[in-house]
Amino acid sequence: MFRAGIIKPISKTLFKELFASVFIILALSVIIFSLVYISPGESLLQEYLSNIEGNEDMYLDEEFNISLYQAYMSWFTATIGGNLGISNSTGLPVLEQVLEYTSNTLYLIFSALFLSFIVTAPVVTMIVSGSHPIMTRMLNTATRLLSFLPLFWLAYILIYISTSQFDYYPLAMDYEDISASQFLLPVILLCFGSGVLVEIIQQLSYEVRRVLSEEYILCARAKGASVFKHMFKEGIAFPLLNLLSNRVAYLFGATIIIEQIFNWPGIGRLLWQATQDRDIPLLLGAVIISGCVIRISHFITRVIYVLINPRASHE
Repeated sequence: MFRAGIIKPISKTLFKELFASVFIILALSVIIFSLVYISPGESLLQEYLSNIEGNEDMYLDEEFNISLYQAYMSWFTATIGGNLGISNSTGLPVLEQVLEYTSNTLYLIFSALFLSFIVTAPVVTMIVSGSHPIMTRMLNTATRLLSFLPLFWLAYILIYISTSQFDYYPLAMDYEDISASQFLLPVILLCFGSGVLVEIIQQLSYEVRRVLSEEYILCARAKGASVFKHMFKEGIAFPLLNLLSNRVAYLFGATIIIEQIFNWPGIGRLLWQATQDRDIPLLLGAVIISGCVIRISHFITRVIYVLINPRASHE
């Protein structure tokens, strides 16, 4: 059961985040549909709208005389009902295909974040304790250097090294049977090359140092109480949740490059392929579902943040 004092902050956060999510998704849908509407190839959009409405007569008209508002409302109403249409290139339901590819991207993102946390723990411990200053400087320099280098360049270097030196071919050739070895390099690259690892290390190091200098931590240490227990919430949990809520969208963007290079069947590669094929149903569906997933991730992290820190509802 929730404490009485925490219900109001959670309700306030839920309302704010739901309102923001609805507004952002609506704005995203208007922008992406308008771009498709004004782009060349109106017959493709006309056919798509005819299919989702079950009205073939619209497609048989000689001219596409439907207004942007009418076309958008027709598409948006069908989308709200879960009807995203059929992909022109694959012949599969768009919703089913997009959800499958989105789950593959989420595997990459959360695996990279998990690896980042594993690497961060000993590095932050060394930085805060100051026990290995030379090693700390070397690790800081290495992680910064990796984050500054272009992702595509790092990817090709890793592929070259793995194929020439270790006889290991990391590209996913069969979408139905992806092995763990084909999953390894994309996760490592997303962890070390996207800049998220450096940001986590810097943020946690700063917050842990700041919290350890607070009076209540000094008092807990003097009484022989567990310092980690007292500093975990403010020094570790809060910064990590903030980073997660702010960087999920960035990681979605970074996966587009990684998925394209490693032939990984994720939402980034699907978006790229849909754009190349002018697959309007797939393009619209992938953009909307991606936006929803990003907002849901942000929503969940914000709610958890307010659960452990009710004062955050006033931010």
